[in-house]
Amino acid sequence: MKQMQQWIAANPSGILVYHPPGRQFTFVKSLAIEFSTEVIQAILVIRLLTQTRIQSFGGRVGFVLFAGVLAAITTNVSYWNWYGFPWRLHRQLCTDRSRRLRSRWSYCRSGTAKA
Repeated sequence: MKQMQQWIAANPSGILVYHPPGRQFTFVKSLAIEFSTEVIQAILVIRLLTQTRIQSFGGRVGFVLFAGVLAAITTNVSYWNWYGFPWRLHRQLCTDRSRRLRSRWSYCRSGTAKA
């Protein structure tokens, strides 16, 4: 184990994703998958929110914020720990996720207002 740590410290390391020529990439399909994933995430957080007794607007915002932070920690710490992603990347991912969270909140608000 110690030899491996020394080897990693002395040599470059990282992850490279390589796709050989011929890979079919469709921007519209990838965009649709991303959009569908985010809608499903919003629906799931709404489902979780309806299982609580939170009545205030601020409480609902806090709950959704907490769910988002929990999801970010789940992925980002593993990326940093196992793959060595730099913290600058994590800051950017968290900033991006907080922007997405604000845009999702309007959707969540309309969905939970009827609950």
